[in-house]
Amino acid sequence: MSTPDARTRRLVWWGTVLAGLGVVLVLAAVTAAGGERDTAAGLLTGGLLVLALAALARVRSVRRGADAATASRVVGGEPDERDRLVYQRAAAAVGVSAFVAAPVAMLATLFGADAEAVLGALPWVFIVVGVVSFVVIDRRS
Repeated sequence: MSTPDARTRRLVWWGTVLAGLGVVLVLAAVTAAGGERDTAAGLLTGGLLVLALAALARVRSVRRGADAATASRVVGGEPDERDRLVYQRAAAAVGVSAFVAAPVAMLATLFGADAEAVLGALPWVFIVVGVVSFVVIDRRS
């Protein structure tokens, strides 16, 4: 598999960020038009914060190169082979945790837990598993 040159990676990364910005703006506009102005403001704030942090990671990964942190290089679109392997292993850990979390969530609702609370907790469980597994795998490799 050939590695794309720096210009192609840069164009793809910025195109993805601009597409993300468009999605955030459209979702915020639709939500505000539906009468949920506070939800639209939260969506806009959270979405723009994530995009700003991704841009900061991009700048750090380009300026610092190999001295940048693994997460910064992955989010910034400049990962090397080791960074890709760390990311793939962390994503695999999240996938395996989904096979465990889904039956646990089903059993929790079966025994009387509120279904909305259980479904609301699942994304947070996956985020925690992803971050912790990324850090552990990064430190051990």
